[in-house]
Amino acid sequence: MQNYLLIIFLFISHLLNAQVMLPSFQAVQTKAISLPSILTTMTTSVTGTSAASGGNITNDGGTPVTSKGVCWDTNPNPTIALSTKTDDGAGLGNFSSSITGLTSETVYYLRAYAVNSFGTAYGTQLSFIALAIGDSFQGGKLAYILTSEDPGYDVNVPHGLIAHTSDFNARWGTENLTVPGADGTAIGTGYQNTLDIIAGDALGVAAGNCRSLTTNGYSDWYMPSKDELNKLYINRVLIGGFNPSGWYFSSTESNSIYAWFQDFSNGNQAGTGAHKDWALSVRAIRSF
Repeated sequence: MQNYLLIIFLFISHLLNAQVMLPSFQAVQTKAISLPSILTTMTTSVTGTSAASGGNITNDGGTPVTSKGVCWDTNPNPTIALSTKTDDGAGLGNFSSSITGLTSETVYYLRAYAVNSFGTAYGTQLSFIALAIGDSFQGGKLAYILTSEDPGYDVNVPHGLIAHTSDFNARWGTENLTVPGADGTAIGTGYQNTLDIIAGDALGVAAGNCRSLTTNGYSDWYMPSKDELNKLYINRVLIGGFNPSGWYFSSTESNSIYAWFQDFSNGNQAGTGAHKDWALSVRAIRSF
């Protein structure tokens, strides 16, 4: 009997001191993946046959980027199914792309791309025209292409200014006469300024001469506003034909006595100093 009780005691003691092993379960976390995040770089160094662009991959989507570059076409929303694309390596960050084989005076649409195991991501679509500043274009010389900071900019359609190939000298108008509406300064206001001068000042010779031009079939020339004239000054060497020491009238009226002008010897713009009835240099422009 004592042996029996001893056995029971030992058995209970064993149970009390035993470590019960229960199955353990480890949580399994599934890593979510998605398309990469990519930005398209603005085109630069554009010529009639080539351009530069690129992109910036800010997030790989949770899986490595295996291919990146830009793709382009004459139709919107180009994809990597096209042969017109670059392969600029793998991985995150900024990259540069060289675009070649373009046709001059043609509008192209471009997007940066990034490929991971989830699929292909595209950056914002940009457009550009295969031309360089100073190239012959639509009756004159390409003078300026609008950027995203400019009024009238359209990411899908390039717009800009074309300069006539030669100057003329003319008076702005009548001194001591204010012309209603001819005070626009920004890019895109020169055309209306020109119309306002013609309508409001019978002696608005410079504006009238610009509107009477017809060159290579283009008859929509006008007198540049203050800011439009400044773009001509900035690109004067590439455009060519300017008087390097000339004062050029803009279509922007300063007051009843003066109009805004720009000194092409130093780039200074002033709203006083050039009387309206003086004859200064004028370079007509048109927009596209």
